[in-house]
Parts: sequence; structure tokens; C-alpha cells
Amino acid sequence: MRTGDTATFDTKRYEKSVAEMRTRGEEVHDRGRDIYRKTGHLDPLVNIHGQLRVSHNSMKKDGEKCILTNGIALPIWSGFDGTGSMGENAARAHAALGEINAMLDGIRGRYNPQLATSVIQDVDDEHPVFQMSQFETDDRIAEQIRLLIPDHNGGDAPEDYQLGLAYLMMATHTDISDFYGLKGYGMVVGDQIGREKVSVESVNHHLGHKLQSAMSTKSVGHQLLPKWHIFYVHVGSGDGGERDFATKWWDEILGKGRTVVVPDPNLLAEVQAGLIYVCETAEPTADGLTAFLTAEGSNKKITAKVAKEIWDWIVDGGVEFGAQTKLPGYGDIPLPGSVFAHYRHQWPEGHSKFEENFIPVDPVALDPSPTMPKSERVDWSKF
Repeated sequence: MRTGDTATFDTKRYEKSVAEMRTRGEEVHDRGRDIYRKTGHLDPLVNIHGQLRVSHNSMKKDGEKCILTNGIALPIWSGFDGTGSMGENAARAHAALGEINAMLDGIRGRYNPQLATSVIQDVDDEHPVFQMSQFETDDRIAEQIRLLIPDHNGGDAPEDYQLGLAYLMMATHTDISDFYGLKGYGMVVGDQIGREKVSVESVNHHLGHKLQSAMSTKSVGHQLLPKWHIFYVHVGSGDGGERDFATKWWDEILGKGRTVVVPDPNLLAEVQAGLIYVCETAEPTADGLTAFLTAEGSNKKITAKVAKEIWDWIVDGGVEFGAQTKLPGYGDIPLPGSVFAHYRHQWPEGHSKFEENFIPVDPVALDPSPTMPKSERVDWSKF
């Protein structure tokens, strides 16, 4: 997200763009494939090699002051498995953007949602294993999804999800965690396990960043939790044994209460919005979820029955209700309309913490080292 952008998603303009694509017979990812075929590289907007992704607060200049027009930035990252039939889900995300942005209106009184979309696949696939758009608030969300290239290939069961997690750990910076001690939302959408280790060589080759020494994937997951409400969304009920094996693996990586099984991939957007609702609401309810997903008629396909199914999936996953509301400072963040003396200040004029303001230095990639004991026993309840 580029500082100074205050535009929000324009559903009508998005729908016009989709209609034009259909008229041309263009599939969602054709643009990305065409760029790669002509240049041999991903478009720079989704090529993460050696690059960072940042989620900064966006303000509007007003004379010598700056106005926080849409609330503090709330980063929402979706990492879609790009292999096999899972590769369709990034296109589904593009198709559901009008709906998910309407559903997110329910949190816009506090936040400015910034969405970033990724493809995570296998290191042996034809196109880069990890691709990620910028954090954006407006129609660029849709345009950048079109630059991603899922390979749709099969192969061995484990995918290289661990590289997506490593990038999120090393190369993303978010104001919501750095300034306010709250968390963004991250969701890996797939149907498999990842690999157990993140090597120095793979991070350097595939991500273009430097890792001090090899880390277990569990250690990477552990280091993500202070800054992200992160979930694994298992698509399709599938074979019970295979599904249970995958969800058990992810429970080990992220801790229990962060794995949700979604039998219907056409409801991924609603499940993702539902996860945000239950974390942002101290005492969420099934009826409250229904209202959140269908506010002002924004999602006509969601009946009370379907919303109850989504509620049950989230409850069955053991997701912690009100997780964001329990964090210190939840009720102390700047709200839309706050006036700031500088566009990179953390606190507005008149706030009790105004004197704590500082101008942050430009972010750099982290160079983490393993911090877990050899037993890797984690008290997940702290997160």
C-alpha cells in the first residue's frame, strides 16, 4: 500500500472491468501469463523476489495537517494454494471481491482494510513458488490478482507453504502491529501440509532474502503469531484421513484454534470475512455473523441457513472469539477523521499518546534466527 492512497474499492467499476473481461473471453490470470511469456518474469507488482510488502496508514493532506480518512490500515493477506484444483481459488477470490469488500464495511468504522493476495505452490512448478500482490484498498486489489499465475500442477502431496509463511515473517511490515500492538489477518487456503523446514538456500533462491540459519516451519509459525491472526483454511471435506492429517499438521504449526475446514470453496470469501468478524467481536453470535455477511443486502446468496453453516465451521475450528478485542490498546486506536501533524505519526493531535510520536525509518527485511528450544514446545495460549 502506497502512503497517501485513500481511495476505497469501487464495486461498480470492478463489475464493469469483469464484464469487459468476459466480452474479450479473458480468464482471470491471462494477463499475468502473458506478461511472464513475454518477459520471463512476473509483473513487478506481484514479484516478491528481494522485495517487501508494507501496510501503512493512509492519510489525506489538508494544509499542514493530515487526515486519517478511513481508519488505521488493517492488512488482510490470503495465500492460495496454486497447485492442482486448488489453483482455481485465486480466481474465485477475484470473482468474490465485490462481495468481500461489501462485507468488510462492517469494520470500516475502525479500520481501512488493505487486501493482499498470494499464490503458494511447489518449488518444482514452472512459475515462481510464491507470488504476492501489494496491500491495496481499492480496485488495484482486483487488477493485481490478475497478475498472479497459479500453475495448477499436481505432484507430491506436501506443498511449499512454508516459504509463504517465511516471507510473511521476514518481509512484511504493518503499522497495525508496529504502532498499535494489534494484528493483521493472514489465511493460508489449501488442502495439504507444507514441509517441516525452511532452509537458508530456499529463502535466498525463491524469496530473494537472507535467512541467518535454517528454521523449522513450526518456529516460523510461532514467530508470526504476535503480529498476525493467522489461519489455515482447509478447502473441501475430502477424504477424512487425508483431511485430518493435514489439519493436525497445521495445528502443530500454528496452534489449535487456527484451522477451519470449509467444504464449499464457493464460500471462501464469506468464511474469511467471518473469521474477521468473530475476532473483532467480543461476543459474536450466529445471528451477528448473518447480519455481518448480509449487511444492507450486500450478499444475497447468503441465507440464514448458509450463514449458520459458516458459523458452525468456524466454531468447529475452535477459533478464539474476540481475539483482537482482547489485545491491549484495542480501544485506543485513532479513528477515521483523526488529525495528524505528520503522515507517518502514530497518534493524532489531542491523543494522550501524542508526545510518543516518532518518524519510523524505512522498513527492511528481517534476518531472524531460530529462537525455539529443541523440543519446540510452545504455549500457544499466549497467542
